[in-house]
Amino acid sequence: MDATIFTFLNMGALLGWTFVLFLLLSQLSAIQSFLPLTIQQLTLPFFDTPIFDATTSSPDDRLPIINLLLFLEGICFIEVGRIAIGQLKGNLVLGVILHLIRMSCLLIVLPAGLTSPSDTKVMISTLVLYSWALTEVGRYPMYLFPLSAMARYVRLVLPIVTFPVGAFAEAVGAYWHLKQLLLVGAEDDATRSSFHWVQVGLLVMVVGINSLLGPTMAYPALLKKGLPVLLGKKDKSKSTRKKKD
Repeated sequence: MDATIFTFLNMGALLGWTFVLFLLLSQLSAIQSFLPLTIQQLTLPFFDTPIFDATTSSPDDRLPIINLLLFLEGICFIEVGRIAIGQLKGNLVLGVILHLIRMSCLLIVLPAGLTSPSDTKVMISTLVLYSWALTEVGRYPMYLFPLSAMARYVRLVLPIVTFPVGAFAEAVGAYWHLKQLLLVGAEDDATRSSFHWVQVGLLVMVVGINSLLGPTMAYPALLKKGLPVLLGKKDKSKSTRKKKD
């Protein structure tokens, strides 16, 4: 495919994630009071849906913001595919796991969490969305401006903060929903369908990876890349190459 197409995809993804971040900020009471009534009326429907019920809700009952995020995740999967065929640099295994976790949260955890009567569950789900939106808004400029030192700085440093917050919130949200699914399954054998156990398996994966592999493997790898940039240390391998040249 032509590079121009991927440039437009990256631009669209950046605009999409920026819009998601704006939607999240627009729900804060401190910011809402400064927004014109028209903008408030346009942003509220993205978080407006009937209370989610896993036994009766259909895909049409999803929050509009979830549908928007599913579209943006589709672009992310295109990037994973490009890594798989060698068009982009990146860790393929990490990319597949990361976006599988996101899809599990989007389809199982967040629809229930964002519409829960519990303020704590809503807060945890909102933290997940903030971590994703900030990470992606900080990531795409480096694709669009690969020679920009500032874009590279933000790309490598921002996940040092957003990753642990997002991984923790994803794990907590997945654990709460997993516990609910297991309780429902214990009370009603009819719910023990194959789909029920697929959800259980995906949630166990999210909790396990975020609790065990995230702090021990993924986060140290992020720190290894981001801390030298944050502290202003030069990449020794690059400087060595330049000397050789």
